[in-house]
Amino acid sequence: MRSRNLDPLEDPDYTLFIRVQDKNGATETALSGNARVHIVVQPNLWANPGTITIKENLKEDYPHIIAKVQSNEPDAIYTLVQKERELIFPFQITEDGEILLTKELDREQKEMYTLVVFAKDHHDREVDPPMEIYVVVEDVNDNEPVCEHEETPLEIQENEPIGSIVGDLKVYDADKEGTLNSQLTYTIISQDPSNVQDSFSIDETSGTIQVLRLLQRREQKVYNLDVRVSDSDFSTNCKVTIKVIDVNNERPLFEKNHYDTHSLPEDAEVGKTVLTIKATDADEPNTGSSKIEFSISEGNEGDVFTVETDGQGVGYVVIAKPLDFESHSTYNLTIDARNPEPLMTGLDYGSESTATLSVSVTDVDEAPEFSLNILDVVVPENFTKGSVLLAVEAKDPEKKEISFKLDGDAQGWLEIDAATGEIRTKQKMDREIQETFEVTVTAFEKQNPEKSSERVVHVRLLDVNDNIPKLITTSEFLCMQNLKPIIIKAEDRDSDPFSRPFNFTFSKKFANWKLTQIDDSSAELRLVKKPVKEGTISLKITVKDKGGMGVPQLFEVRICNCTALGYCYIPPHGESFKLSVGAIVGIFAGILGFCAILVIVAIKRSKKKDKKKQQPEDGEHNPMM
Repeated sequence: MRSRNLDPLEDPDYTLFIRVQDKNGATETALSGNARVHIVVQPNLWANPGTITIKENLKEDYPHIIAKVQSNEPDAIYTLVQKERELIFPFQITEDGEILLTKELDREQKEMYTLVVFAKDHHDREVDPPMEIYVVVEDVNDNEPVCEHEETPLEIQENEPIGSIVGDLKVYDADKEGTLNSQLTYTIISQDPSNVQDSFSIDETSGTIQVLRLLQRREQKVYNLDVRVSDSDFSTNCKVTIKVIDVNNERPLFEKNHYDTHSLPEDAEVGKTVLTIKATDADEPNTGSSKIEFSISEGNEGDVFTVETDGQGVGYVVIAKPLDFESHSTYNLTIDARNPEPLMTGLDYGSESTATLSVSVTDVDEAPEFSLNILDVVVPENFTKGSVLLAVEAKDPEKKEISFKLDGDAQGWLEIDAATGEIRTKQKMDREIQETFEVTVTAFEKQNPEKSSERVVHVRLLDVNDNIPKLITTSEFLCMQNLKPIIIKAEDRDSDPFSRPFNFTFSKKFANWKLTQIDDSSAELRLVKKPVKEGTISLKITVKDKGGMGVPQLFEVRICNCTALGYCYIPPHGESFKLSVGAIVGIFAGILGFCAILVIVAIKRSKKKDKKKQQPEDGEHNPMM
């Protein structure tokens, strides 16, 4: 057992003498054996070569040896994989452990690779632990600066102070950030027009452009600069366009400061244009100094109106929300015209940039209005007859007297109080007949019924346990030769939790009969002892639902001898052909009727014979049928 790290230079080899004894060496008669072990300490050849640095775009003959590894096992098989598992892996390893680079590397594509080397025997078992080797790609200056835009547009207002920042020129270098390879230098090499003194400067390291003098738009509107951007080896020319913007020294002017009063009916449509207004601005066209924006600063209670504009000095006063004469009949609007660019220092907006407008709203006979748009009612199906289901609220904007009516109640369960809008139940409602339904409530003016509004009331009935489970069939037959069990099924019109599972029990104890539950809606009825004769047995079975509601129900079982097809056998004579009481009464009534007819016929014939006897003999005789 190794007790310390061994240095093959200090302790190249060891010879150990080992003695072994049986009986744990505790007696004199113990037998023993001796052995000599020779241990040679060898150097560990499986050593990591450390981080490997390779310049990008290295010009060599490929594949190129960059490192070598050696296993302690002479016959080891080497494999090389990439830890990141990417598509590009330009490395290989030879049978001797030489690591090869197969092509040039590009730092801008990948800056570092992690190689994993395995040494295994011929049975694919590792003979040395896996080794990670890092390959760092060293940057070289192989990328020139690139302008962000083909032409960089910048703006500055006229009369800006000397030193004011115009903007930044954006240029990128793909070489490694923070190195001399990506360090850029900016220089203005030309200015157009060239007949004026230098107007701009650029920071050599940041690319920030500043103004060197007071600029006047009337002197020059646009300046074009050529800027050279260089790193240690490459350079690029970038174009910059600087536009001198007119200072906002003119205020917008309305064509008139007061527009006449306009009248609108309260039912005017939202989006309708009330008035077109106009204003002008003497500043440079198509700039923020000349663009005009309109806004209503006063009198627009409830934001009923808005002003839409095209920015060129034309505005449209538009209805943004429905008008209501009863809540607001007059609007005195104050409209301001403003520029998005601030006015020059010392200049303020005045009355010439403000206009007023009066809008008068006229009354219109409007239909009654409901207080709620959606009317939903959820009640139990046993809701008390005559109780108020819902009180519908509606008012007429002109405070005229209104009335209510109800339509769409196909079952006739509801009625409405025409004066108060209270919807009551006039009949018992039944969820099992209809669970959900809709009715329409109409509110209308009494004096003018055409002015009306409608709302749909959605009613949903909640289930209550008002139905007992009932047997689907109440009779069955049982063959004496084959006493098969009878399957009894029940159903309940209620829904959960007032329906299944059902509980089947005998109302009283019946000898020789057994009732067993099968599932939540059926049970098995079995005769446990073979009967000795035919007959009909009446059983009372109680079926209860999940809520415990149920009553005894009669179930008849006819016990009979059966045919080969499994049906009760009916003999040609015997009890099976005895007439029922109803049949006997019918036959007896038929006999009495037939007798009555015979009596009537006899009486009539007797009367005819009497008449013949009273007639004189004339030698002729009437034929007799």
